[in-house]
Amino acid sequence: MTEKQTLNREIIILKNLYKTYSMGEVTVHALNNISLSIKANEITVILGLSGSGKTTMLNMIGGIDSPSKGTIWVDDQEIQRLNQKELGQYRQEKIGFIFQFYNLIPNLTAKENIEFVLEYVQKKADANRSEKSLLYLKKVGLEKRADHYPYQLSGGEQQRVSIARALSKNPKILLADEPTGELDYRTGLQILELLTSFACNDRSVLIVTHNREIAKIAHNILYLRDGKILKTEENPTPMKASELEW
Repeated sequence: MTEKQTLNREIIILKNLYKTYSMGEVTVHALNNISLSIKANEITVILGLSGSGKTTMLNMIGGIDSPSKGTIWVDDQEIQRLNQKELGQYRQEKIGFIFQFYNLIPNLTAKENIEFVLEYVQKKADANRSEKSLLYLKKVGLEKRADHYPYQLSGGEQQRVSIARALSKNPKILLADEPTGELDYRTGLQILELLTSFACNDRSVLIVTHNREIAKIAHNILYLRDGKILKTEENPTPMKASELEW
């Protein structure tokens, strides 16, 4: 694959995607006929109110949930056809999650939470695992909190550990659900700078947010409402994170 092909290739393709839930006699359409493509080396921001389908879409792409109908291609894999073992490998090798509610392991320190993920991904001994974990904590400004457990950290600090953990995997696709929701303005800009620098070398970032200001750093903006795409916008000149104000 040439450099131009790598830059322009579609790394995520959703076709006629539906996700429905039955609640008694009522059918809820969490996703309703979603079709879109996302290119490598780009940042996509998904905007919408609570209940619009944003997190459901991330979970579909991440292989956490499966569609009721439709197809999902990620990095040339049709992931809804994968079995559970293959899905685990797919998430392990290609997907990094930044969860809105952190999902840290409570009986592990901040550093150990990252080491655990690195051990799971690498599946072999690595004498530098501890150093790598500290490096990623330093990237999010938490190297001095490395030996603290989640209950000893604020919500914003737990969010930053979650971000460090996701970045440490060096995944193809980074899925971020409200990554700045618990962060102050200055720290939020620092994290957005990290995320924008990550979208290169055939990697892509998807950010779910309520914050329209954050959309200014994106190459593509997707607006969701009631499980449907209202509109999409291309942004040929994304702003730098340091230029944002909210």
